[in-house]
Amino acid sequence: MRSIALLIPLLLLPLASGCDSQGGTPVSPPPPPPPPPPEWTCDAPRFNGSDGCDCGCGAPDPDCDGAGSADPGTGVDDPACDACVDVDGEAQSCISVTAALEAAGFIVSPAGTSDDGAELYDLTLLQLNDHQDAKSGTHEQHLTLLHRGFDRPMNLISTGYSNFLGFDEDELTTLLEGNQLVLDKRFHNGNGDDFSHFTRKQVADDAHDVVVRLHDLYTSAWLGSGFSNGGVDMVSFRQHYPDDVDATVAFGAPFMVPEDERFLAFFDTVDATCQDRLEAIQRAALGTQRAAVEPAVLASAADELGDTFARVEPARAFEAAALSYPWLFWQYFGTPDDCAGLPDPATAAAEDLTSAFFSVTSIFGAYPMSDAYLSFFGAYFYEVQQSSGWPALPRAALVEEGLIPADLIDMERGLVPEGVTAPEFDAAENSSLAEFARLGDGVAFVYSDQDPWAVGAVTPAAMSGNVRFNVTSGNHLATFSSLSEPDQAALSAFLETNLGVEIP
Repeated sequence: MRSIALLIPLLLLPLASGCDSQGGTPVSPPPPPPPPPPEWTCDAPRFNGSDGCDCGCGAPDPDCDGAGSADPGTGVDDPACDACVDVDGEAQSCISVTAALEAAGFIVSPAGTSDDGAELYDLTLLQLNDHQDAKSGTHEQHLTLLHRGFDRPMNLISTGYSNFLGFDEDELTTLLEGNQLVLDKRFHNGNGDDFSHFTRKQVADDAHDVVVRLHDLYTSAWLGSGFSNGGVDMVSFRQHYPDDVDATVAFGAPFMVPEDERFLAFFDTVDATCQDRLEAIQRAALGTQRAAVEPAVLASAADELGDTFARVEPARAFEAAALSYPWLFWQYFGTPDDCAGLPDPATAAAEDLTSAFFSVTSIFGAYPMSDAYLSFFGAYFYEVQQSSGWPALPRAALVEEGLIPADLIDMERGLVPEGVTAPEFDAAENSSLAEFARLGDGVAFVYSDQDPWAVGAVTPAAMSGNVRFNVTSGNHLATFSSLSEPDQAALSAFLETNLGVEIP
């Protein structure tokens, strides 16, 4: 007898020939699936392919059962979508941005979109006061995220203070066509009262905590950047965590010692005629015209800015503003037109002198040494007295002439917050950071020749991997676009090399 195994192929012949099981009626093959509509932009087999809901393909996928997203570039944050494509037809993640950020430990509040469609998120992160002590208590960090894609570069920004940048897009973010995450800074945002936990290392630990949570989510290159004190923060962050970001750019970042007398020589480097006029206005405001200018300035501070002066006497605040008047002019103004617009105190009416003085000294939106000014900058003043240092201002001649008191507290050294003990200066930390800035790797420094803070500029050592660029006739507000075209190209090349990405 033949083996049953040999008979099986013969038994299946009727079925293979297209007959039904009753023996005779042919079975028709299923009709081919309908072709995708003309507006379908993805691979044709994915349309109604029983392969999951495809989103962003230009037309609805029947696999989505009426859900999903058809428009190119959409689908992210839509739980119905299984596969998504961007506006260029490239695959992108369908992961919900909100869910991914929440899984990383952030409290997430969607805040709409930017003009070009980037998604905006307010983030809150609860962090330890001392990252080496789980029992040290916590503080909140408030961050803002501009999200363009998990596969896009990330620009991690420190302002050096609280997060006042929000969703304003930085030029480097635009250059990279990337994401942007703005850090908040402990104690600058009003959270926390134990200043023993306020050190550069703990600030770096805060940033490191953020990066660790997000590094596997945002898989492209990471850039760290900052302006002024934020630039110093980012250099410190790189010193403590050299592998967290791939490159660092620090704009106008000063490295100083307490009462740093190098800054006194700055005023000999600027336009002499303009500087003479500034000093003449300064002396008139403190001397011959003070009786008219001081009350008018303080009235404007109260009426226009809402300022009060409980911690510092109004007269001392006025003197501190006058002491810093030339400094502030060069820091934020300083163009030939600005110089030409300065009044001559020998002939100007008190009203014109007051206007010229107030327009410069009110630049922060809170008058120097007012209660609001000290509240906003109090944590910074703790920082400069602890490890950063501060510039010396030209005061000897003004003291000698009896125009200001010898013990006047200036607005660069400032006052630490009320109830907080002024710290001991940490010279070792100060010198260690300055040495790293000079000898480190992967940092681009940008300084402006008319910015007084540039006296504290870093000149990278020849054997270091750091570079420096200089803006001609720029002030403390100089950005990437302030550089000459050759320097913009050189900085872009530096970023491409260190980030490993091609800049569009």
